[in-house]
Amino acid sequence: MGSKPISYSARALQSPFYLWIASVYPILHLYAENFGLVRDHQVAQTIAAMLIATTIAFSASGFVARNSHKRAFFLAIASLTFSTSGHFYSMFIMSGSLLVWSIASVIVVTAIAIACIRFTPQHSYAHFTAPFNLIAGALLTVQIVTLFAAWVSAQQFVSANLLFSQISGGGGGERRKVLDSRQRPDIYYIIPDGYPSDEWHLTEMNLDNSEFTKALRERGFVIAPHAQSNYSATLNALAATLNMRYHESNLSGFADLDYLQSEIAVNEVARLLLERGYTFLQLMSGFLLPSPIADENLEFGVNGAINVLPAEGLLSPQRVRWGHENEPQVLDMLKIDENVQMPFAPLYFETTLLRIALPLLEDLRLASGNTPYGLYSPRRFLETLDELERIAQRPEATFTIAHLLKPHGPLSFDASGNTVERTWFPTAQAYEAELTFVNQMFLNTMDSILAASDGNALIIFQADHGTIHGRNSPQHNRMTQFDIYAAYYLPDGFIIEMPQPYTTINSFTLIMNEVFGAGLDLQEDRYFELPKGYDALFEQVEVTDEFLNRIARE
Repeated sequence: MGSKPISYSARALQSPFYLWIASVYPILHLYAENFGLVRDHQVAQTIAAMLIATTIAFSASGFVARNSHKRAFFLAIASLTFSTSGHFYSMFIMSGSLLVWSIASVIVVTAIAIACIRFTPQHSYAHFTAPFNLIAGALLTVQIVTLFAAWVSAQQFVSANLLFSQISGGGGGERRKVLDSRQRPDIYYIIPDGYPSDEWHLTEMNLDNSEFTKALRERGFVIAPHAQSNYSATLNALAATLNMRYHESNLSGFADLDYLQSEIAVNEVARLLLERGYTFLQLMSGFLLPSPIADENLEFGVNGAINVLPAEGLLSPQRVRWGHENEPQVLDMLKIDENVQMPFAPLYFETTLLRIALPLLEDLRLASGNTPYGLYSPRRFLETLDELERIAQRPEATFTIAHLLKPHGPLSFDASGNTVERTWFPTAQAYEAELTFVNQMFLNTMDSILAASDGNALIIFQADHGTIHGRNSPQHNRMTQFDIYAAYYLPDGFIIEMPQPYTTINSFTLIMNEVFGAGLDLQEDRYFELPKGYDALFEQVEVTDEFLNRIARE
């Protein structure tokens, strides 16, 4: 009696197709997390390249081992190790060497492979195939459904996306512009991200930052004593400061993250200054949206400044994703020109073993055209400061917003300004070394601005919020996350009285009233924690009484 024929589905399950799914699954997952931000055709090219490479590797391995199930098993391990090494490095936020991590990863996986070869019988690999195929198929199905859901979700926001591109109110360029003068001094809003107060540095890190403060005072700056942010996150804090009001709910048609970014891009302070003939310049940090009311939105790349045009739908290519992978952008990312979307290959390489070669890969990518620097690129920081110095030479009265991701992590400089391996949780000595360099760069920029304007400039050097550094110290108090560094330079004849307590929501109100007689009302000082951070920007917990009680005790 003959053996029973094996069905087609059974034969399919016995073929190790999970290897090819394992090779492309990390790519699809990364695509889903950055849906709408990256060039779709590059995703397809990356998938095709990985499938071809996997097929070649599988065929070539036949010269080493005839057992196809065994070859698929070990190639799947190698493929997943390659595609996820950089991702796991980021997840664990390693403070050590990336080279050490990469070598250790290869050693560990090689040891596991040797153990499997030694202790797993040849015939066992065939038993792995069917369950691995089922698991891989289920994961692939989930990923495809996720991508489809992201596409459907984006369609629901098309009207809101189109609205954002039309809210310029005529745009800044259509108004009459004035030259800078004593009545219309250049205004620089310089935002050192996550820069805490001198008191915080002493209490939390035993670090004396008084030399920087002394240097600013010698240049004529007024240091706001006990300045505080109203929010513990950048978007909430900047939206409140630039609109001189609190944002406790989102009644717009935008996703929460996009709503706050649009509030920053089209802010009340800029509108008031545009009405007075100012030229509004926004220096893109890789974090904010381009403003449709700005005269210029300047990005930075190896070929110099790049003027971003919001009408073209260009978002900063390095916009961070805080778990909002399925939320649409304010601008309709499904319809923007592919040339202004983020290249997918460098993003993928960052999650792989090739992460260690990223500096070289980034140089090659940037040299290919007008591609902006990465979000945390040290060159972005330096180019932004250089642009501030160039703006100081311009004859028109300018209002400039410059958001700088320093001393916010990751650490990337030593005390001499040499770039070092980026790390999110540096030692106290490494943090102090970078701060020394960053402070000197800030001072150099201030000197250039003041020299070019002959002292007739208005500089708001004010952090958006406190810092995460020192949170593991015994002295840390969560209320210190509101303590910020804030210093102001006003031309001769202008003085602002700092109320106590003093919060950033009133900084522009005080300045507009003093310099322009705007007659704006001060806001009540309030403080909001965000327990879930960027995952829930409007799940705000007011801690005003607790914070004020702390100040009273001090």
